[in-house]
Amino acid sequence: MFARCLLFLPLLFASCGLVRDWRELRTSPMTIGECQDGLIHVATGAAFTSDDSVTDRGLGIWQSRWRFRVLDNRHPARYRLRAEILVDEGDPKTGWPIRYAVDQETVKDLRRSLEPREEDWSSAGQDKEGEAILGERLVRRLAPLPAAPRPAARKVP
Repeated sequence: MFARCLLFLPLLFASCGLVRDWRELRTSPMTIGECQDGLIHVATGAAFTSDDSVTDRGLGIWQSRWRFRVLDNRHPARYRLRAEILVDEGDPKTGWPIRYAVDQETVKDLRRSLEPREEDWSSAGQDKEGEAILGERLVRRLAPLPAAPRPAARKVP
């Protein structure tokens, strides 16, 4: 009986992971290389630096290193971008789905604010404003609206 109960123990800890509210967009028709280069161009233009230990072009994953800042309440904070090109769900003719999120963490204990350890950081949700700005840049670079058709030239009698 006790052994059966142990089987369900991992289910109790299933919600301990990070949950992201992804923002999504679909690119215009382009190759996967153009899509990845455009994503990198926008991310580095927004002052994010690639974390090469996580980034993988083959899987379509791009993650930045942590960027640090100080909040209005003088607590240290950090944030990073994670973007994924869903390679299995797109193709060069229809475009590529991209999802991205900007994660935030803060140090709540000001005694640890000058030299925080990794365990002092706690999740502070996502930076929705940063995601909206980044999303507009991505749309302009990777999913521009098609140009309006030119009006037909009039024939002069």
